[in-house]
Amino acid sequence: MDHTLVHASSYSKTTNSIIQKPTDPPKDKPIKVNVSGGGTFCYGPTFSGGESYIVIEQCWQMHVKNARYDVFQRISYNVNNTWLCITAPEKVVRGEENWDYVHLRPCTINDPLQRWIVKDNSFWTADERYQLKDTNWYGYISRNSKDRYNHTLDSSMKDWIQTIATPGNISIQTSIAWDLQTTEGNERYFIRWGGSDKNTTPLYYNPESGHLAQYDPVSGSLYCMSSQVDNYQWNWVTWASCNDAAISKENPTFWNVSFQTEEGGIITDYKGNALRVTRYGSNWGVAYVAKPDFVKKDTKNSPTSLFVVDKSLLDWTRYTSSNLGKTDQYCPAGNHESILHKRVKRTLP
Repeated sequence: MDHTLVHASSYSKTTNSIIQKPTDPPKDKPIKVNVSGGGTFCYGPTFSGGESYIVIEQCWQMHVKNARYDVFQRISYNVNNTWLCITAPEKVVRGEENWDYVHLRPCTINDPLQRWIVKDNSFWTADERYQLKDTNWYGYISRNSKDRYNHTLDSSMKDWIQTIATPGNISIQTSIAWDLQTTEGNERYFIRWGGSDKNTTPLYYNPESGHLAQYDPVSGSLYCMSSQVDNYQWNWVTWASCNDAAISKENPTFWNVSFQTEEGGIITDYKGNALRVTRYGSNWGVAYVAKPDFVKKDTKNSPTSLFVVDKSLLDWTRYTSSNLGKTDQYCPAGNHESILHKRVKRTLP
């Protein structure tokens, strides 16, 4: 997967725009740290008890993997061709919990919980409020800065820290919502594997493959929504195992979200068939795909093809179509000249 990136250091005198240059080739390697009790160890991404964690262990042990510190300030691992990033626990950041472990979640370019800086030779959240510490050899953050234990990056990590690396992916965290008008007002539901729910279900949109995927924290795997219309007039979607590896867009897991507006829009598969849900009946809220000629007569149980996505994804579709990315300092994707927001300069030691 080729993400050619740009490094901008000056303005063009002729175009009055930022001159972009490629980011650095990645220098992926295990994250080596010095612990408070003495000794040098490494980060190991691991899955246990239905969740993912960062364990600090001997650098030769089985969980240790190469990591990447990329242009989006993410600490990422390629796990079975899926890019997973160290993610701060939201409940701690929001003040609902005093401390919690960091976890691995699909890397996205719009999740602030995945942004880390290096300060005093340690990892901190990008707002500089929470230091990545360890307790019982597992990585965590705490609202109490005096909590133990601190660890620092080994001197051998200097070149890794200073590398403005190409990202492994440029996925966007979003949701797919649809509205139901009731006597009590408007109710909003969110599509997930198997149906819809009032609770927001994070989905991950990969602009390169067109994947819309749900994450399984138990296995660290993505499951992509897949169109199954084929020769039928309509059919239910399925959710199939997938990853971030490059793939042809001529496949049933590709979705076109470019028709979105703030009020909503349609989502189509690679053949132009429409994603839909029925708002009533025994299968209400279950996503299906219908051919355009069938949509005209598909009226039973009040179906809809009007979906609302997160503002981050809406911004992406606008920026890629209008080419606004030429004002950014770094351009993360070879054929996508824009990124979601103007890049915040990464803090380096």
